[in-house]
Formats: sequence, C-alpha cells, structure tokens
Amino acid sequence: MWKDDLEGLMLLHDGVLDGEHEALLRARIQDEPELAEQWRRLTALSQALEHELQVEPPPDFVQDLMEQVRQTPQVAPSLTSRLFEFLSRPIAVPAAAVVAAIALWSLGLPDAVTPSHVAAPASAAVGAPPEALVAGETEIESIDNPTDYNVLVLAAPGSPNRMIWISQRQISDEG
Repeated sequence: MWKDDLEGLMLLHDGVLDGEHEALLRARIQDEPELAEQWRRLTALSQALEHELQVEPPPDFVQDLMEQVRQTPQVAPSLTSRLFEFLSRPIAVPAAAVVAAIALWSLGLPDAVTPSHVAAPASAAVGAPPEALVAGETEIESIDNPTDYNVLVLAAPGSPNRMIWISQRQISDEG
C-alpha cells in the first residue's frame, strides 16, 4: 500500500487515497494512539503552514533587504580559499599538471650552444709534430707546477675535449 505510516497519512491528508484505503487508515487512526498522534501533528503542521503562507510581507521588503545587503561589508576571499576552490574543480588538477609539465620541460631543456674552439695543447713528445701521431693515440701533456699536485692533460687528436688528471705528489714522484 505505502512505504510507512507517515506516507499513508500524507496521502490521506492530500485526499488521494481511494475509499477502501482511506477507511482502513481512519480505522487504524482510531485504534492506534501513536498513529493518531502522528495524524494530529501532521494536521497541526499543515494548518500552521497555511496560516504562515497567508501573511503578506511589507511592501518595501525587497528594498529593505537589498539595503541591508549593500551595508554589509564585503570581504574578499583569501588566497588559500581561492586556491582550494580552484583545486576543487574537476578540471583543475589536470590543468595544473599540464602547466607543471610545460614548466619543467621548458626549464629542463638546455639551449643548444656550439662549443667554442679550444686550442690543442702542446704534444708531450718534444719536437714531434702533431701529424706524427697515429690515429687512436693520445696526446699527454704534463704541467710542471710548484704545488704538491701532478697535473696531466689528456687529449685525443683532433678532438676539442680534454681530460685533466690531478693527483697528489708522492715522494717517489720527485726526481
């Protein structure tokens, strides 16, 4: 018939029950005090609402309300509340991820820079011209310095790349 007693009482109040169901429900209201109390509350609430809906608002109600709204100080939302509001939107997280990916990609890519010409070091073989080196050989230049370190510069022929080897001098290195 209906889901619960309140639904049946509301249907009875609205006058949509057929004669048989209405008679059964009115008989239950007479026999069951709890159902009778629900019926009394429902009719009292309905009468109160009808009375309240008949009250007319004052003629300048809208103007007074708008004046109160205008006089209320407006406070701008804080940065964190605006950020949370933005991030609560469904598109916000994917959009933020795209912006972050573009920023990381643009920061992570180095500019293409052509290396400047590096002068080739002098060959370790004294008096031997650089053309005398065979392909695959390495030029080695030992730099004499007054410090406690040995410095070697290694270079492949024709390559602008150099490798510098620095090691601490040992007593056996003297001589």
